Amino acid sequence: MSIDLTQVEDLVSVERGEIDRRIFSDPDIFEQEMEQIFGRAWLFLCHESQLRKTGDFFEAPMGRDNVLVVRQKDGTLRALLNTCAHRGNAVCRAEEGNTKNFMCTYHGWTYDLAGNLIGVPGLDQFYQGDLDRSQHGLRSVAQLDTYKGFIFGTMDPTAPPLDVYLGATGRLGLDLIAARGDMEVLPGIQKFIIDCNWKFTVDNLFDWYHPQITHMSAFQTGLLGGPGQLPEVPPLLIDSSGAATPDGKELVLPGGGRSADSIVIVGEYGHAISGPSVAASPVGFNHEWRNRPEAQEALGPVGLTVAGHPSIFPTAWVAITTQLSLRIPRTPMQTEVWWFTFVDRNATPEEKGLATFMANHAFGPAGLLEQEDGENWAQASKQTVGFSSRKMPQLLKMNLGRGKVIKEDGLARIESSTNEHGQLWTYAAWAQYMRGATWEEIRAATTPGDYL
Repeated sequence: MSIDLTQVEDLVSVERGEIDRRIFSDPDIFEQEMEQIFGRAWLFLCHESQLRKTGDFFEAPMGRDNVLVVRQKDGTLRALLNTCAHRGNAVCRAEEGNTKNFMCTYHGWTYDLAGNLIGVPGLDQFYQGDLDRSQHGLRSVAQLDTYKGFIFGTMDPTAPPLDVYLGATGRLGLDLIAARGDMEVLPGIQKFIIDCNWKFTVDNLFDWYHPQITHMSAFQTGLLGGPGQLPEVPPLLIDSSGAATPDGKELVLPGGGRSADSIVIVGEYGHAISGPSVAASPVGFNHEWRNRPEAQEALGPVGLTVAGHPSIFPTAWVAITTQLSLRIPRTPMQTEVWWFTFVDRNATPEEKGLATFMANHAFGPAGLLEQEDGENWAQASKQTVGFSSRKMPQLLKMNLGRGKVIKEDGLARIESSTNEHGQLWTYAAWAQYMRGATWEEIRAATTPGDYL
């Protein structure tokens, strides 16, 4: 089908809570996503703890582009497209490591850490000195910036600054990891491919309706919640209203509200957080870190009660297990999933061992939860290509129109039972990017109103 960008919003109906299934498998829509979303949005690349020394590098995806994030001699960071200016070959085959330069294995063109072309075999003999090396270095991403160690890049020079793009919602999502301590990434990024559309993997992080059915067998194993497998919840006191407080006093949110069982926070540019409050979070998750003054200052009174999953639009998921996942679109029906696992640099070997245990057994290719989720995503993706099946709308009607938005503490939150507000917010933002809206138009369209 040929996509008319002026009508792409018709594929998402916020009013009806319906999504056109073609957005999950149509190749033309996928191509527009590469341009309008992944060619413009700020994308998470890696963490500064992975690039400690001069010459440390990490290869990260930006849509179908690959970039090398490199620690420079002066301590700054640069992100370079991993493609030789000569014939396009990758100049680095390693996924991460340390180097003094990058050499293309096709013809030997060599680049320094900043991407400058410093070596061309036969420069005088074959080019007679006419090749201007200064004009053929590695291309840099348009903008590169960090937030509390999280490194982001965008290919769009007109994109708003990272701090503005993240906004209060995006920053809170990252603070739910950063505020736990001096955080670093454990070595080894889990990487695997699932035969599904990338939007199903994003949709699912907001979905607290499925665990009781989808993950019934995973929890029956006892590995994710059985006796002795997870630490007991530390003595973070819970008051009668269901809000967590570090000192046992009743926690009253700004405006007199109290923490609900489920909290959804929505923000500009499509970011959202959805899931249980601390009081309603699964037994076994450690919330003691929220007692730290630094955490209380970073999260604020509303953020302190949040225990759900944040999404940094379009594809970064901050999980409750102190992990961050990237959902990388490879084809309309294939998504590569990456998992970064964070721990406090000062954690004991036992604590790091527990983090590794959770990383291996909850999510990732061997994770009990993600194996079950992946089956659902693959099956749901397949049903979007059937001649008749694809004509059926995807439904997001749970609590539709009943989500009253409370705007306090710089955040826009909805307190209710299980709902699909996070999903609907993400798809509504997706439609704005896809129609080619300007950054000003996207911000205006994704500024929370009074109801969802």
